[in-house]
Amino acid sequence: MDGIVDQDMVLRREREIAGNRFHRANRRIIAGVVKGIKNGQGHILEIGCGHGDVTREYIAPNCASVVATDIVNRFRAEETSGNISFQLEDALDLSFPEETFDGVISIDVIEHVEDDTRFIRESMRVLKEGGTLFFATPNRLRLSSLARYLIGKPLRFPHMYAHHTVLGDILHLREYSLVDMQKFVAKFPVSSVEIKGIWFGIPSLQAGIAKPPKFLQRYAFSWHVRMVK
Repeated sequence: MDGIVDQDMVLRREREIAGNRFHRANRRIIAGVVKGIKNGQGHILEIGCGHGDVTREYIAPNCASVVATDIVNRFRAEETSGNISFQLEDALDLSFPEETFDGVISIDVIEHVEDDTRFIRESMRVLKEGGTLFFATPNRLRLSSLARYLIGKPLRFPHMYAHHTVLGDILHLREYSLVDMQKFVAKFPVSSVEIKGIWFGIPSLQAGIAKPPKFLQRYAFSWHVRMVK
């Protein structure tokens, strides 16, 4: 999809997200991650910004600057102000020099790219030493997917979920179970890795009544992965 999409559709989607408990809570977690990079003074690269709602409301207020990127332009021109800039970028071939950013943020992108290994390597390449890569992606074994197995309609990848009026084709080339993700991130030379399962916007590994039984953690809705260079 080239060019700017219909703004009425964009605003409608933003209202839907604002009314969704999972999305609100999930994005607050993202905001906290960004704020934790250099005490809220980090220079951030966002890969796959879409039309910029996460950029504007959750990333920009919690960092010194953010370069929002995507392979097509759905970003509203009036939002490239203050500490936000936008540019077209291919996540597998970023134009930035090595060690440019304090943090790289990517929400629900890695499942769409052709080469997930190259995606991580490029993200790490542009990170400064000690910088943080944070990405989110659906869990292949979330409960809704398991339900499909039970009725004899298991997901096969690549899988086309739908065509969205704002986002275009929702095509997932792959998804990751907990074991898949653990094996995947182990390939990269980083100083630390943290994988958290997210249930309705709440980290499934946190203490308290929100924590599900241990055997259910592998069936979380999605994964939040933090890798430190």
